[in-house]
Amino acid sequence: MESKQKKYIIGVTVALSVIAVALLVAAFATNTWVSSAPKQDVNSTAAKNRTDSMVFTGKSDFGIFKGEQTLNYVAGSRSAELTVICEPADGLCLYVFMRPGVVARTKLTQIITAYKESNGTDSSGYTQYGLFSFWLWASTIMFLALSIVMGLVNIGFSIFNIFGRPIETITGPMGLYVWNGIAFVFVVVTLAVFGTLYVTQLSKNFMMLDDYKIGWRSEGHTKLHFSFMYIIGAGAAFILNVVLLCLSGQSMRCGYSSAGEKEVDNGMILY
Repeated sequence: MESKQKKYIIGVTVALSVIAVALLVAAFATNTWVSSAPKQDVNSTAAKNRTDSMVFTGKSDFGIFKGEQTLNYVAGSRSAELTVICEPADGLCLYVFMRPGVVARTKLTQIITAYKESNGTDSSGYTQYGLFSFWLWASTIMFLALSIVMGLVNIGFSIFNIFGRPIETITGPMGLYVWNGIAFVFVVVTLAVFGTLYVTQLSKNFMMLDDYKIGWRSEGHTKLHFSFMYIIGAGAAFILNVVLLCLSGQSMRCGYSSAGEKEVDNGMILY
C-alpha cells in the first residue's frame, strides 16, 4: 500500500514536470518576455518642431528572438517586427525595428560603428544606442534550453520509477531529487541572467538609435511580461516536486532494494 502511495506521488510529480517543461517551451516560443509603452519626449527636437502638443505613445512586446513594435511618426502609427541581430565579436546585440528598407545586419553594423566612434574604447554607455550584451542574451538561451532538457530527463526517470525497477541509486528516488534540483537550479540561473539583462540594459533602453535621436524613450515605461512569468511558474513546479517527494517519504537512496535481491527459479540463482 505504501509503495502504491509513493508511486502515486511520483505520478503527480510527472504531471508537474510536464507542466514545467510546457511553460519553459512556451517561454521560448512566445514574444512577451518584455512589454513596453515607449513615449516621445516632449523636449526632443522632433517634438518641438511639431505644431501640436500631443505626446506620442508606442507599444512594444518582444521575447528573446523577436517581437513587434508600433510607433507613431506624426503621419500615423507604424507597426513592424522587432528582430534580434547580434555581433558576437563585439559582444553586442540589437532589437531591430524592421521598417521598410531596413536591413537588420546593416543596421546593427551602423549602430555599433556609431557607438565606437562616439565612445572609443569605453565599453559602457551602449544602452542609449539600443545595444545590449550578447553574452547575457546567449546565456539566457543556453540555460533555458538546459532547463528544458533536465525537465525531460526528470520526466523520463520518474516514469521509470513508476513502471520499472531501478537498481542504480541515480535512477531511483535519489535521482528524482537530483533531476528536479538541477532543473530548478537552471531555471533560477535563467531568471537571474535575463533579470540582469533586463534591469541593467533592456529596461533602460531598447529603442534603435534612429528612434532614440527623435525622442523616443522606453525607460520607466517597460516591464517584464507573461513569458518571463512562465519561467517562474516552471521553477515553482520543480521545487514543488522536491517537496512532494520529501512528504511522500522518498529517501535519498534507491528504495527498490528488492530489484537487487537474488531470485531463485528452478534451483538456479539469478542475479
